[in-house]
Amino acid sequence: MPEKTNHKAPVWLTEDYVEKKLRVYCKNDTLNLKKLAIKPATANGENYASVMTRINVEYTARDSKDNQLATFLLKTTFADKDPVAHLLFDYGIYTREIDMYELILPRLADIVRDELHDSRKLFAATVSVDRERDSIMFEDLSLERYKVACRVRKLDLEHTHLVLEKLADFHAAGAALAERQPGIFEKNYDRGFFNQHVRGYEPIMKNILKALSRTLELSHDLKERYQAKIDRLVNNVMDYGERSTSFAPGDFVTLAHGDIWTTNVMFQYDDEGHPVNAIFIDFQFSVWNSPAIDLHYFFSTSIHENLRLEHQTELVQFYYYKLVEALRRVKYVGNVPSLFEFQQQFRAKAFYAVFASLIFEPVMVYDGKEEPSIEQFLASDEKGVRLRDAVYQTEANQKKLHLTLPFLDQLGLLDEM
Repeated sequence: MPEKTNHKAPVWLTEDYVEKKLRVYCKNDTLNLKKLAIKPATANGENYASVMTRINVEYTARDSKDNQLATFLLKTTFADKDPVAHLLFDYGIYTREIDMYELILPRLADIVRDELHDSRKLFAATVSVDRERDSIMFEDLSLERYKVACRVRKLDLEHTHLVLEKLADFHAAGAALAERQPGIFEKNYDRGFFNQHVRGYEPIMKNILKALSRTLELSHDLKERYQAKIDRLVNNVMDYGERSTSFAPGDFVTLAHGDIWTTNVMFQYDDEGHPVNAIFIDFQFSVWNSPAIDLHYFFSTSIHENLRLEHQTELVQFYYYKLVEALRRVKYVGNVPSLFEFQQQFRAKAFYAVFASLIFEPVMVYDGKEEPSIEQFLASDEKGVRLRDAVYQTEANQKKLHLTLPFLDQLGLLDEM
């Protein structure tokens, strides 16, 4: 994707505003802001529902002789002006992430630290939440050498195991919190990409699948084997997706991240280059559901192809034992499935892998000349069609189809369900 950064900082992000927020965060009314520098923190196309701004500050306080330097990140949504707000608003994402940073994540952090005895961070600490401006200010963990892995090269086994370990802690802490505070996730945590209430993403998903069908015209073998199945999927994708996120009796359910892929994970490394911690960001689609949807989404979008195609069962087992141990430590009293039952649950949610690998993943790894936007994925005009075809007709994505389509098809995931 193009790495341009032309979005502007909010007009209300002034020295006076930042100074007031820092005084509250630092619990110091004598803090005085001396310098404020603002610049974009993410490139266009990296996040379709928000803008990230890096805030560099220099300040003084009565109890310190020297000027202090600090850096924070401000995340602002598009709730008031963005042309796609109508699509995203009904998913509740504008209030959900604010709720997560203000009400949920601090409690999960306490559970992870005090009961799982893991002193490593699981996410960035919240500096300030501003519901009036749909914004969140939090610590900039790049200062602690956290960085995002390459979304195109994806993650090897070492990184994958670390993410699964941290996901298990996140899921266990969420289950424990729900058990201790019944109803805490009842409001606004029922609307992931597939749900029973809204289908705002339906035209986007259909348009991308149609682009896939057109791309299959470039390969006689793929066209003969899969085009009819993809064409049928266009009209059924939402129904199948909703089934994959419905609960079955005996399912283990918890707070799922909902959008766990390479760009929403940051890694910290030791001096030898090995990842020692992973934190999660972007909780707009966090949802009360099966943890299997996080696993399918992560496997389909973020790990090396050989791991995705050949080692998923082993990775689910690795995650499962980490989850069971974490649930034991937080004294979870609900039903904990056996490994056999959890593998069945994972397979029952497997259509999520179709959605993630055929619809979202090609967009995530696209690095061509066209500039992706939600508007273009919705548009039926020539420009929108050209973008969607460009996404699928990169050399890398065309090669990947020869692996992904047979993998999904052998599981029966491209047939009528």
